[in-house]
Amino acid sequence: MNLADFIVRHQNDDPADLVLHRERWPEVDVALAAECIASRRKLRSKVPEWYADPGIICPIALSAEQCSSTATARYKARLAASLSVGPSPNSGVFADGNAFFGNPSLNSGFFADGKFEAGMQPMRIADLTGGLGVDTWQFSKVAAAVLHNEMNPVLSDAAKGNLTRLGCSNISFSRVCISADTLPEVLDSFKPDLVFADPARRTGGRKVFLPEDCLPNVLELQDIVLERGVHMMLKLSPMADISLLLRKFHCVKELHIIQADGECKELLLLMEPGFSGEPDITVAVAGNDDSYSLSGQTGSLSFHPSEERSSEPRFISAVPSPGDLLFEPGAALSKSGAFNLLCGRFGLCKLGPSAHLYISDHQLRAISCKNDSENSGLPELQALRGLGKWFEIQEVAPFGKAALRDFATRWPDAEVSARNLPVNSDVLRSKMKVRGGGHTHIFGAGTAVGRLLIACRCI
Repeated sequence: MNLADFIVRHQNDDPADLVLHRERWPEVDVALAAECIASRRKLRSKVPEWYADPGIICPIALSAEQCSSTATARYKARLAASLSVGPSPNSGVFADGNAFFGNPSLNSGFFADGKFEAGMQPMRIADLTGGLGVDTWQFSKVAAAVLHNEMNPVLSDAAKGNLTRLGCSNISFSRVCISADTLPEVLDSFKPDLVFADPARRTGGRKVFLPEDCLPNVLELQDIVLERGVHMMLKLSPMADISLLLRKFHCVKELHIIQADGECKELLLLMEPGFSGEPDITVAVAGNDDSYSLSGQTGSLSFHPSEERSSEPRFISAVPSPGDLLFEPGAALSKSGAFNLLCGRFGLCKLGPSAHLYISDHQLRAISCKNDSENSGLPELQALRGLGKWFEIQEVAPFGKAALRDFATRWPDAEVSARNLPVNSDVLRSKMKVRGGGHTHIFGAGTAVGRLLIACRCI
């Protein structure tokens, strides 16, 4: 029995139990198989294309847990493909005769008779922290040449085998421990147009969020990259403070806040050599479509920090009515801090200064239709699709014991949230004695017109 067959046959078994009884299968590296089984479970929803092939080897479960999903990796590739970086003098070819990076055929990857296929960028991308290679895999679909660098030899070997198995023939591999001392050689040898890094956010068994505490220390690397006229893309913790990042990093042209599966998954910094203007902040949903274009997508909002600072908040002046729409920003939009901007750009009104919920008197069709041509009067609302939840208000009452009893009786199966109240959501739910689930959401909120209880239907 080979490794792939063993993984398929035992994919639902307890990995620890398999290792405990490894003597039953002397012909199989059971420890490796057990780790692969644990990894595959993590990849099932994140990278289904890899999960579908038992021949894809993921030897470290933690790497599978921390790697990008297909959707977020594809977003990075889309962002890379949107750059105007070349062609550089070395676009589309590897360093000929360079033993360190190997010498792949000049006709590999996206070349056909010496030409690029339509839509491909003639760029070279160096992934300094390759890991399992999910990001490298997607970069290879939009670039002429990609470097996968991973200092862990086990991960490096696995990535090389997996990416070769996936048909990625325009990738070269290296195992350099990236630092300020070693990076210049990598850049001068590979000559990338874009450098990508996803520094490890675990050191000594603990999670870290500051970029200078991650490995490699990308704060030390940025000038080395930018001084060579090379773009830099960094994937940083979604817990990091955005204003702090913009102060610490140079030449930041774009900051992307990526949402997937309803969570804020990644912060992406895009740095352009010589850029000194105000960065553009984009909040976007990483979708599962296989397009490599960023243009025209819904679920994307871009703004400059100065726009938020200059935006005046608008607050409700009367109690909302049944039929009005309520918007609850998602995790990524909340992370962006674009709270007042939503009022000016989309005509929304905040419930109150500290309750980040918004009311719109637009009709339901404004955000539910999928075709902008059906809704030419309000196409801008389409940008918010996927960036939060929309609700249709069913009933509003003053917050109090009577309303709490009445709402709990009428909607016993409802989600409950407290905003700007002296109690949190768990306490409010306990007071109402409602069960979770259903299509109703009850908000208790301190608003500009008093404390309210709002029953909504999720749409």
